[in-house]
Formats: sequence, C-alpha cells, structure tokens
Amino acid sequence: MSTPHTNPRLVTPTGEHDGKAAVLILAGHALKPLPLDRPRFSIVVDEMEIGRDLANETWSSDVEDPMMSRRHARITRTHAGDYTVSDLGSTNGTWLDGRAVPVGAAYKLEPGSVLVMGGHVFVFRRLSQDDVTAIREDWSCPFGPVPTLSAGLAGLVRKLSRLAPSGVDILLSGETGVGKEVHAEAIHRSSGRKGPFIAINCAAIPDNLVESELFGYARGAHSTADRGKPGLIEQADGGTLFLDEIGEMSHTAQTKLLRFLQSREFISLGTTRSRTLDVRVIAATNRSIDPALDAPDASEGLRYDLAARLGPEPLTLPPLRDRPEDIGLLTDFFAKTEIEFVPEAFQALFLHTWKGNVRELEKVIALARVLAGGAPIGLEHLPVPLASRVEAPPVKPVIQRKRPTREELRTLLSRHGGDVARLAREIGRQRTLVWRWLRENQLRPDDYR
Repeated sequence: MSTPHTNPRLVTPTGEHDGKAAVLILAGHALKPLPLDRPRFSIVVDEMEIGRDLANETWSSDVEDPMMSRRHARITRTHAGDYTVSDLGSTNGTWLDGRAVPVGAAYKLEPGSVLVMGGHVFVFRRLSQDDVTAIREDWSCPFGPVPTLSAGLAGLVRKLSRLAPSGVDILLSGETGVGKEVHAEAIHRSSGRKGPFIAINCAAIPDNLVESELFGYARGAHSTADRGKPGLIEQADGGTLFLDEIGEMSHTAQTKLLRFLQSREFISLGTTRSRTLDVRVIAATNRSIDPALDAPDASEGLRYDLAARLGPEPLTLPPLRDRPEDIGLLTDFFAKTEIEFVPEAFQALFLHTWKGNVRELEKVIALARVLAGGAPIGLEHLPVPLASRVEAPPVKPVIQRKRPTREELRTLLSRHGGDVARLAREIGRQRTLVWRWLRENQLRPDDYR
C-alpha cells in the first residue's frame, strides 16, 4: 500500500460555512475493502440522500451493499447552518455514534460523528480547501504505508514530506502506539540518505550502558571489553538515527547527546580521539515538553534544551480516536487479506477510544481473525471494551410472510456471511427450502462469504 494510488478526485468544497465545507467521508465497508482508486468524499450542500440506488452515483463505488435500503437516510442543512441526519424507513436502520436514529427523528451531526448505514461507515467532517488539498496529496502518493483520510494527519505528513530531504533533526511527539517509528522510517525513506535507519528504544537501555551503546567503546575500555565495539550512532553514519522515547533517557545521557547534536562529534569510551559523523537524528517522545524540567535538579523527562535543539516545536501525531476516518484503511492494511465483519462489530471499531492507538488496533484485528476462524468477525470476537460500545440490534422478525423476498434473502445472507444453516435457523425454515428459494432467486451463498 505504499505505492502511489490513482487521484481520488476529491471534490472542491462548496456551500462553505466559516470557510469549511460539510463533508461526508466514506471510511469503510464491513463486507470487503473499498477500492483505493475511488473517491471517498462527498460534499453536503443543502441536502443529500443516501441509499443503495444512490451509492454508485454518490461515491463512484462498485461495492454492492444488500444491507442498505434503496433510500436509506437523508442529511439536511438547517437554517442555523448545522446538519442533521434522518432515517427514511430503512430495513436495517441508521446508526449515529452507536445509537439508532428513529424513523421520523432528525439527529444533529457533529464533526467526527460516525454514521453507519448497512455495511457502510461514514464520518462527518467540516473541511477547508487546504484540508482537502493535503488529503489529496497524501492519497495520490502516500507518505506512510497507509494513505490517510484525516485532515489532521494529512497536514502533518505534508510537513514531514517537505522536511524529509532537508536533513534537519526532527522531534516527533504523540501517545504510545500512534506510529512515531513508522513515520520516522517514512522520513528516512523520503530523505534520500544512503545510510541505514537505526532505531533505538531509549527506555530499554540501562542508564549505565547508554554512553557505551550510543558512542561505542575501545578494547580495554572496561573489564568486559575484550574487543572494541562501534556505537549505534556510528552504525547510523550516512543514515538516520531514531531515538524512541528519548524522554526516558537520563539527563546525564541527554547532556552527552546534546553535545553530539551540536557538533556531530563524539569520543568513544576508552579513546581520546574525537570523530565526526554524518547522522540525521529523529527523536520521539510521549511525554509533554516542559521548560520547567530543564532546572538543574530535574532528574527525568526530556530536557528542554535538547528538545529545542531537535526543532522549534515537536511535530505531534494525532491519536487514533481523533481520526476514525482512517480506521477502515488501517483495518484493511493489518488484515493483509480480505476479511468480513458483522456491521455492529465493524461499527464498534470506529467508536472505541483506542488508548493504545494504531498498535492496539493491529492487535485487535489479529486476535479477532483467529477467534472468528474464517467466519465474519462479530462482537463476540472483539474485546469486551470494544463490543460494549455497540448494542447488537434485536433480531427482527423480517420474515412474517410465507416466503421471503429476494431483497430479504440478500440481507439475511449478508448478516450470516453466506451461512445457509444459520439463515434457516433465524427464520425457522428447513435448509432444503431455503436452498430452493436461493436457487430460484439466483443467489449464491459463496458471494456473501
């Protein structure tokens, strides 16, 4: 997914309010990955209807969604300039931030609201023209392994892509698991530097070994030094040194690192000869940077003078909870092969707070795939904190008549992932009878697995 994609032809915002347009972002689909060469944006001016018959026209998407009604929901602009969503009597309902929207009601949309209609998940945003341009740039040629639909992240990676070839040192900040090392590697790849990318977890190096690990040592420098060893900084010569969790390094070690950053000179333990290296440094921290911690008696945290030497301000990666529009793309990336979700389970991914961020999402997807055993991933396959965010809708007595319609059969096949036995149990009919109905309606269960 790191190769360039076709331009998604994002629409220029019109009908703006305070310089920002109302935008509905197609964030993902429960049944299969959406193609990366298709538009994911639709600008809402005064009113927009969403439904199965309109999905192809609105999203230029060839993804069928048997769980979406022909006229499913409507988004409307109010006189005050707000936007509301209402359900148009759909079969499977419209869900806003985990709550069902009653037919006839109009619920207000907030920036970041998650809308679920059938298997489709949408995120509502207010975006400026600059936001759209930044997303377009990253979508056409992704900076990292996965393109972004988030204006916040797109704006940041635009800065990183411009800084990458400059060779300047960079300080990244952000919560644990947001992808600081991934973006550091992307900076290195875009820099044109021929040397290696060397990553160090500063928190994992004991304080008494930091100097020897970073700067190396000569033979006889200490009791166990029966031979010389180049330090990690020397190994990164001509390339990039990534110092992860630099705020966990002792202030003594930070002081020595600061001296190296100022001159690019260092002296290995056990030697007296100063050496100069061509190393670009990218550091990362999940700690806040406070000038007060630069006091002489401060013993922990990132020194302010070191942070300032790495850049005028840290470049902060947004947490995953602030960019739910990227969850579908990340899920497809981590799955590596095509997977299916029950809509309620897919929706739960977009509503979780993700304290572990992208790293937590990766682990959840890996675990759910194993537990599902090849079947569609349901709420029962997700950790309890995720599954509890969404209430599974009660099983509707869809089949009240003597025989289901073709549309109802498609909905049931989708819900049960093509499992005819489970479908037959839900409607209380014999499997042989259900199979006959499927053949008569030219429906293949394999198409829904």
